[in-house]
Amino acid sequence: MNIVIDIGNSFTKTALFEKKKLVRMDVYEAITEIEIDTVFRKFPNAPIIISSVASINETLGNYLQDRSSSTFLNSETPLPIINDYLTPETLGNDRIANVVGAKSVFPNHNALVIDLGTCMKFDFITDKGVYKGGAISPGLNMRYKALHQFTDQLPLIEPVDVADLIGNSTINSINSGVFNGMLAEIKGIIYQYKLLSTDLKVILTGGDLRFFSIHLKNDIFAAPYLTLEGLNEILLYNQ
Repeated sequence: MNIVIDIGNSFTKTALFEKKKLVRMDVYEAITEIEIDTVFRKFPNAPIIISSVASINETLGNYLQDRSSSTFLNSETPLPIINDYLTPETLGNDRIANVVGAKSVFPNHNALVIDLGTCMKFDFITDKGVYKGGAISPGLNMRYKALHQFTDQLPLIEPVDVADLIGNSTINSINSGVFNGMLAEIKGIIYQYKLLSTDLKVILTGGDLRFFSIHLKNDIFAAPYLTLEGLNEILLYNQ
């Protein structure tokens, strides 16, 4: 059994894998050593990989560091792919985990991963297993919050999964601009990547996947657990 801990900007996820099969996942808004210790007690000798794109408090960090079977993912961690990113030390762990996961799902294809989380991230890996990089832009909730925080009059509203092109009220106009603008960005980036690379597989993941997957073509592969699966692949590789 493998233990995967993914500490993100908004949530922390813990997962158990039996070889490559995901058997359990839990999501926490804030996690402490108490919750993690519950997993450790059940599987005391299990290999562990910890990935974080957010700061870890000192107590939790020391607790995880004390586990002899822990692997902390960083720019020095051996990977089952070639990392051609210009500044690997600044590369988010989630981005590298996503392309490792993509390579596992589609080992002989060019692949574009679109991660719809706090930020929207595009990451490209070649059919030879070479990670080239991608793009980062604001995520869905970040766009709504930005309109509210940087203006005096616009309200903060909840995201929607469909919006009229022509908004006939301020709320509908915000939804049109945020949702339709982000959807157009996704479609436009996919189109450009398909012009650059043949036999491209497009994989959608992230917490806001549910808002956009129904609006995209059927040949786009939805993988809600791709980051966890990629982290598990890295752990397997380092074993």
